[in-house]
This record gives sequence, C-alpha cells and structure tokens, in this order.
Amino acid sequence: MSPASSLITAYQKWSLYWVSSDGEEDCFVVARNSRSAAKHDAEYCGFGHADMRVERVKPIPPALMRSWITHRTRANLTFELPWYADDWLLRQLGAQFRTRKSLNETLIDDVVYTQGETGPFPPRTIGKKYLRDFQSVKAFQRYGDEDRYSNSQMILFSLLGACVARCQEIEHLIAHSFILAALSPSERKRNRTIQQTVDAWKRKTLGKMLAAIDEGYEIEPTVHAALRLFLSMRNELVHGVTTNDQYDIHTSWGQDELIGFLSIFELISRPLREAFRASLYASIEIGNEIFLAEEPEHRIALTKRQRKKVALFAAFFTPRDQSESNGGARRCR
Repeated sequence: MSPASSLITAYQKWSLYWVSSDGEEDCFVVARNSRSAAKHDAEYCGFGHADMRVERVKPIPPALMRSWITHRTRANLTFELPWYADDWLLRQLGAQFRTRKSLNETLIDDVVYTQGETGPFPPRTIGKKYLRDFQSVKAFQRYGDEDRYSNSQMILFSLLGACVARCQEIEHLIAHSFILAALSPSERKRNRTIQQTVDAWKRKTLGKMLAAIDEGYEIEPTVHAALRLFLSMRNELVHGVTTNDQYDIHTSWGQDELIGFLSIFELISRPLREAFRASLYASIEIGNEIFLAEEPEHRIALTKRQRKKVALFAAFFTPRDQSESNGGARRCR
C-alpha cells in the first residue's frame, strides 16, 4: 500500500493548528493534537520545542481530509502527516487572506492569524466572536446598559458613522493622489519614487493639502463649492457635532437639526469622492508611465472602469499657470 493510500484510511480526528515561534515562520499545521503539531514544526524548522506556542484552530471534517490528501496526491505533492496546511485546504475551511503593512494575515472563523518578521503576533478575535468575548467581561456587563438610546438616536448614529467613514475615504484618496501634490523644489528633488512622493504629500495636514490643490489647480465649480462646504463642516462633524447646542442629539429639536446637517454633508461628499477618486487613478496612471516605465512588473493595473475615470481628472482639475497662481488665485479656507 502506498503512503498516500495508507493516509486515506486514517483521515479521522485531524485538526488545524496554528503554531507560532518567531513571527516570520508561524504557520498552520494539520495534526492530531497540539503536541504533534509543535513537534513537527520544531523539527522541520530547527526550533526548540519550548519556543513553540500552539492553538487549535478547528477540526478538519473527514471528507475534507480525504479530499485534501487526494488533491495533493494528484498534484504529486508528497508529504507525511502531520504536515503544513496549504492555501487550498485553508480556503476549504473558510479562510480569507490579505497583506497589510508587510504582514500576511489569515482570517478563519472571526480569528486573525498573522505572519510577520516583527512578530510573533497572538491571534486576535474580531466580529461577532470579539463581541461575544467582550460582552462576557464582567465589567462590561456592569456598565454596558448605562447608555440607552431611542430608535431615532440610533438612526442618527448610523448616519453619523456613514458620514465619518465617507470623510475618511475622501481624506485617504487625497493623501494618495500625489498628482495633486504641491511640493517645494527641494522636496521634489528628494522624492524619486512614488512612495517618497506620497509620503511627503501625506505629511501635510488636510488643510494644507486642500490649500495647495486650490492654489495649483482651477477646480470645477461644483466640486470647488462642495470642497469649501466640506472644509467648513468637517471639523464640526468629527469633533463633537452631537454635543453642539444646535445639533444636541439628546433633544428632539437637536435631532431634527442633525438630520439636515448630516444629509447635506453626505450629499456634498459625493462629487468630492468622485473627483478625488479620479485624481487617485490619474496618479496611478502617471506613476506607471513615469516612475515605473522600466519596471512593468511593479505597475498597478487599472480596470477598464478605473481607466475611464482617469479622464474625469481633466474635467475636475485644470493646472493654473504660475502667473495666475501668484496673481490672486482662489483659496480654500
């Protein structure tokens, strides 16, 4: 009997384990128990057993275990259990993947497992699992019912959250639209890559970014009007609109006023998001053609829909010539 055949007959009681050591080489291991998972990874990587930390992620259904073994056998991927879980198996177990700030993260059943050379990182719970764990804390149980809000207040809180999220989205688009960056000659000389240019632009405050954009570009009137109103409302939105005498969320009058404030902010943010999304795509296009002209493998591919939006950039923003800029161009205050 081949090793693969013998494995197929012994598919029960296997589980997925997360084995952590130094952060960079933390991994998922398929094993019968935590001791076996730690022993396998320690011997394979040359770690001491005492350095290993193991957490059981979830059991692997027998049928899936059989399918995984068959999948690897057909692909001529030889192995002996216990063994490392591959992406195929993890996806079958419901895993999602992402890369964030040089960290590789895997999400399984509301738990995030992180790989990175600055680790190790303990798994963290999110979503419903986090809320269940948090609500089980006695301190929360004691104070969790202190705040009681009406249905109308909860609706306003939801709208407020949507407006804050929209505000953050617009600021993110502006910060990464280096094509709008009004940098000094010395800054331009120092910034030879896209990331250096973006970083220099992002170091400016939002107010300075918008003032620089208004100084460097003629802005389409609708977008310009929305931008001025956005600036005048943003700080109030983020720093205490619900406690303002006019918009006090604890009074029916204030709630009615707040509906108007949030509705206007949400409305004016739409053309701004469209405009700055176009500027981001234009920045990516220019970065691909200029900064990455000789590095096609590093270019960011735009979709057909995104490329169409690049054309909107010229409709929203027209560069001012230097003489006009010095002669009293409009300013966003």
